[in-house]
Formats: sequence, C-alpha cells, structure tokens
Amino acid sequence: MEYEEAREWLYGRQESGIKLGLDNIIKLLKAIGADGTRIPIIHVAGTNGKGSTCAFIDSILRQSGYKTGLFTSPHLISFCERIRVNGKPITKIEIAKRIKIIKDLVNKWDEEPTFFEITTALALKFFIDEKVDVATIEVGLGGRLDSTNAVQPTVCVITPISLDHQHILGNSIAEIAREKAGIIKSGKPVISAHQSIEAKAVLESRCNEVNTSIDFVDDTLTFERISLKGKHQKANASLAIAAVKKFSPSINNKDCFEGVAKTVWRGRFEQYHQREGFDIVVDGAHNKEGAQALLSTWNEIYGENKATVIFASAANKDLESIIVPIGKVASHLILTKPKTPRELASYNEVIKHVSKNIQVEREDSVLKAIEVAKESKRNVLIAGSLFLVAEALAILDDKSQNFEPSDQ
Repeated sequence: MEYEEAREWLYGRQESGIKLGLDNIIKLLKAIGADGTRIPIIHVAGTNGKGSTCAFIDSILRQSGYKTGLFTSPHLISFCERIRVNGKPITKIEIAKRIKIIKDLVNKWDEEPTFFEITTALALKFFIDEKVDVATIEVGLGGRLDSTNAVQPTVCVITPISLDHQHILGNSIAEIAREKAGIIKSGKPVISAHQSIEAKAVLESRCNEVNTSIDFVDDTLTFERISLKGKHQKANASLAIAAVKKFSPSINNKDCFEGVAKTVWRGRFEQYHQREGFDIVVDGAHNKEGAQALLSTWNEIYGENKATVIFASAANKDLESIIVPIGKVASHLILTKPKTPRELASYNEVIKHVSKNIQVEREDSVLKAIEVAKESKRNVLIAGSLFLVAEALAILDDKSQNFEPSDQ
C-alpha cells in the first residue's frame, strides 16, 4: 500500500464523524498489539494550550535525554505532523505500512473504527515499535470518552478549562470539566493549570473519587528565553515543567529551561517578517480565551498598531467572543473560506459583531485573501480557526502542493 492510498482510506473514515466511546479503540489496540500500558505516557487534556503544553513537555524530555513520542491533533500542513519520535514526524512509508495492517483487520468488523481511533492506534503502535522512553499524548476532544483515554498514563495534565465544543461536551464549565477530568485514573498524579472555581472543584472531586493527588500550577515561572510568545505561553511552559518533574523528579532545571527555549510549535503567534517592513502573524486562536490571549500578545508586541485581519471561523462557535477581541486590532477585515468540510460562519453572522469603523470584504480563497492583505503594506493577522491557519501556513511556506486539509 502506498501513502496516498492509505491516506485516502483513512480520510474516508472522517465521513462517519466523531464517535465518542472506548470500546472500539480498546478492541483495535489489542488487535494490533498496542495496548496503552506498554509505555510511560503523559496524557494532556484541557481547552486551551494543549498542543503548546505537549510541545513544551516533549522538548524538555528530549533535552533531558529521553527518546520521546508525541501525538497531537489536528495537523497543520501534513498528516505526518501528528505523530513524532524525537521531534521528527513519522514518514509516509511508516504510515502506509501500519495503515495496511489496520485496514486488513477492521474491514471485517461490524463497526469500523473512526478516523481518530485509527490515528490514535497508529501513533501508539509506532511509539511501541520505536521503543520510546515516554510518549506525550494530547486528547482529541473532551477526555472521558476520547480514544486517547484507552491509555494508562503515568501523569495526567489538565490545561485551562473553558467553554468550547459545548454541543458535544456540555454548556457549563462544570460539565466540560467533568469530561476533561475523565482522563484522571486511580493512583495516577495530576498536574493542572490554574483553573476557575467551578473547574477546580470538579477536578478535586474526581481526584478524591479515584484516590489520587492533584497539584495546581497557579504561579508562572520567569523565563529568560522562551520560544513561544505571550503570557499564556509562559503559563503553558510552567505547567509543562511541573508535569515533567512529576514524571521524573531527577530532571534538572537547566534542561527544563533549555527545553522551553528550544520548543517549536507552529501557528501560535507565528511571525513572517516581510521585506516591505510589515509582519504577517498567524495564530490558531478559535475560542474566547484564545482570542483574548491573542489580543494581549498583539498589544504586548505591536502596541496600538492595527492590522489587516484575515478571518474564518467554524459555524458552531461563539462568534462574538472571538470576533470582538480580534476586532480590536483590525483596521480592515477580510473574511475568507479555508479548505475544510466544516460549515463556516456566514458573512452576515460575522459582521454582526464587527465595529462599523472596520472595513470588511470577502475573498473566496485564503490565497487571494493573503494577496489582498499584503497590498496594504501594514501588518497582517490571520486567525479564527486552525483550519484557516493550516492553509495559510502552507501558502506562506510555499507548500500548497503538499497541503493535506483535515476535518479532525
């Protein structure tokens, strides 16, 4: 099986959507010899900052001499980005080889696994085959019924919990926190970011229920060098350091801070400096807290300088909570349509929340939106969804021919 055939078959599983539950993934992991108890795992759930926190953890562990696995989602440009060993993405050959095995197995099943269940199994199998010392695993959605919850973690990590994916996870912080807390296992220590009163109460209750400890990282460390921009990234890095020290108390501070300084995580206030003297900034903010963090970081770096903002958001988001903070840096707003099967927020829905002082226009492609934005010779901000950010990065990196859009 070639990679293109493997990818086509795997992407075909997206048509069945997201099916929360653990029966299928447990069956699949057992079938391919990849049950989630064979390697030490740091399991990361939360609403905002999961990917960045995972990246910090992985970088620190590598700096400390561990052979690491890292599983995150969604990818930006290439599916291979989701699964990494020692920071290097899995190859297309390795993907095709394992997808063929999985396909031959599950084609005989009454209920085929979903895209994300197969991807999770692929990652764990690869990490076991590569004999990693430790794997950092990011939850896909929620936690309790997410396919990654088939693993038995050494340490559980919870990033800040806020409202997102309410149509699936619940309409209150407490309901969402209960889903995130579902990754907490008996006797497995938990490290949590600073949380709201509601979320903290739920996490503490769950830990009492399963007889395990929880430490809250309420203070942000001081960093002389940090690769990712914004106060929120310093909080994510502080959480990551607490997590790796819980995993292995022998890891020293020097390796922790060096690992933080070396961390690379794309699409998070990523700057492209243009010859004409302006910047293009690409940021994956796609909910209220992400948009507020983006605004804070923008003000920290660019002050009162405005931007041409390229924006697109999924239709099921709380648009006002995203648009209002992002709109505060906009002098001009371009609404566009990234390549995604997801339903996007309409022009009319978006402009309800845009100040009348901001010029708004539409461009049907991300490429055209970027071309138009660059003509202004002022700073450009691209934000609103990871799917928009992914396509923008592919264009800016001149890798559009390699771009593999994904719905999950």
